[in-house]
Amino acid sequence: MPRKIAVRLQCSNCGAAEVIKNRIDETEKAIKSGWGSYGRALYCPQCSKTWDERNPGRPMADERHTFWVIAGIVQRSLQEATSE
Repeated sequence: MPRKIAVRLQCSNCGAAEVIKNRIDETEKAIKSGWGSYGRALYCPQCSKTWDERNPGRPMADERHTFWVIAGIVQRSLQEATSE
């Protein structure tokens, strides 16, 4: 049975954070609520909405990319929890 842990998502722009469980449906819910990404950086729903104002001509990544960014955070969190 997979280990359940809390995973902290933090906005790379404003620092806002949200805690989710390491479940696919939790990751999907965070993305549907507006979390976005660019590269390996995550952005909260509010900063995702204003991305174009701060970064004209540079599109945010799609939902699939954001899913994998969050999956990487989950993986690192699981590794840290295992090493404790």
